[in-house]
Amino acid sequence: MATQRDIKKRIKSVSNTRKITSTMEMVSTAKMKKMQGRLEMTKPYELKVNEILANLVNSGVTVSEDPHFRESDDPARVLVLQITGNRGLCGSYNTNVIENTMNFKKKLAEEQRDTQVYVVGKKAIAFYNFMKMPMFKSMINPEDKLSFEDAAIIGNELRSLFLSGEFHEIWISYTKVKSSSSQKPTMTRLLPILLEEEEIKDMYPGAQLEFYFEPNPTRIFAYLIQLYLKVKLYTCFLESSFSEQFARRVAMKNASDASSEMIRDLTITYNRARQAKITKEISEIVGGAAALK
Repeated sequence: MATQRDIKKRIKSVSNTRKITSTMEMVSTAKMKKMQGRLEMTKPYELKVNEILANLVNSGVTVSEDPHFRESDDPARVLVLQITGNRGLCGSYNTNVIENTMNFKKKLAEEQRDTQVYVVGKKAIAFYNFMKMPMFKSMINPEDKLSFEDAAIIGNELRSLFLSGEFHEIWISYTKVKSSSSQKPTMTRLLPILLEEEEIKDMYPGAQLEFYFEPNPTRIFAYLIQLYLKVKLYTCFLESSFSEQFARRVAMKNASDASSEMIRDLTITYNRARQAKITKEISEIVGGAAALK
């Protein structure tokens, strides 16, 4: 049975752990709110880009002639940009993204398609190295230091790989934010561009509107396609960072709650041990006094 001293040391150790987890929870909450603010500023911009793109498509611009929309007859080579975090202590966040990528890769392998992974994040890089799995390329996730220029550089690199014919399809594996409290590992295709139905629908149903584009729709469309790719990639990185901080905050809160529960149980055990010691000493004194009579 543990002594009072051992129990007291254990209580102190768990208390120190709780201080660390509580601090990490507060830091994650602050970073999460920062990412949420950036997402709230980026989303309207992304929606406006999509709206202008939809207006161009509805105005008669032929997307089939643009190489960014061109589907390959035999899409044998696929590149997946996998976005994970650099650190752990965030529950199953990184594991879920990696598992989702592996399932997608397995599915394409059954279709006799070669899939390579562009790995972002230290945790995923460590996993691929440990499993001795090849990576097309790897980089550390810039996380909250990510700028739009950083996303643009990655976007231009992926765009060049697609237009050169090195890869027939490019996908992004990341954690999509469904709501402030719900995130889900998702695969989304970046190239060739596949506009969702809601992105090309009439933005002003029932209104008789005619749009004029200067200098001309074709030139605007060519520029807007590049912007569309960069904004989409930037949003994916922001959503991933938000999801990581949310997962870490939840994990640290659960750890803090578990520490509090453990301290409570250890305190009860300590009090019982102390009371048992006191009772034993009283019994010995009473027994000794009785023996002297």
